[in-house]
Amino acid sequence: MAGGAVKDGERLLFGGMARWDGLDLFGPNFMSVAYRKKGEIHVQVEPSNIPKIENPLALRISRLPILRSFFLWGRLLIQVVGSLWTLLFFAVTMAVLWLFVRLMEFGSGGGGAFGGLFSFFAAFPILPILLLFFAGMKLSPVGRYHGAEHKAVAAYEKYGEVTMQGARSSSRIHPRCGTNILAYIVLAALLDPLIAWWGYAFLQFILISEAWFVFGQTRPSIAVGNLFQRYLTTTEPRRAELEVAVASMNRLLEAEQGRAGEKRVRVRARY
Repeated sequence: MAGGAVKDGERLLFGGMARWDGLDLFGPNFMSVAYRKKGEIHVQVEPSNIPKIENPLALRISRLPILRSFFLWGRLLIQVVGSLWTLLFFAVTMAVLWLFVRLMEFGSGGGGAFGGLFSFFAAFPILPILLLFFAGMKLSPVGRYHGAEHKAVAAYEKYGEVTMQGARSSSRIHPRCGTNILAYIVLAALLDPLIAWWGYAFLQFILISEAWFVFGQTRPSIAVGNLFQRYLTTTEPRRAELEVAVASMNRLLEAEQGRAGEKRVRVRARY
């Protein structure tokens, strides 16, 4: 719904991003930032920073092949830039990736078995980076907040409201999770060293998103995405993370339904 309060009982689409100490949730008109600090849950709700496409012609253009990819990555970029910590994490990841490739290229000059291994990792740096990424998701609070985000959204979609009981009983695996596009990113990255063309560095982003638009809702694609979520990118949340997700989701629902008053609220933890 483009602007204004929504009617009670109307189902909305929500998305989100997990962070080290909390999560961001995105609704049609508002977004929320939630985290826990000193035993209290802090939630900030503000108008969404993602521009809406309301013009019918522009809306049709945004759904055309190729062009829709630019809208997809543009939306993702706005979300990332809107979170300072996410932007910092992305910048650090790129710097580490560059340094890793340089080190592997340097080590490959030594020859022997280790030289061959270094050459392989220099050609396919995505593999060790993914291992570090998955380990970080599973072993840090990010994975638990990611699972809590899914459970809160799933509870709303199933019950029309978000309670601790409803969120706890909901699945942490969600079919709209951005993790599901990860398989296409991995395939494109593995092809990168095999395509000796500088333009592929940019073209692969269009290939990834177009493959996602075409195959993303198929059963095999969803099955692979669910596998990634279950074993690599989400962890069953504890009560602490679930409380943050539930409080954030309810505040965001209040804003979308026109019942929000103050922008900031602190909720004392109930455990």
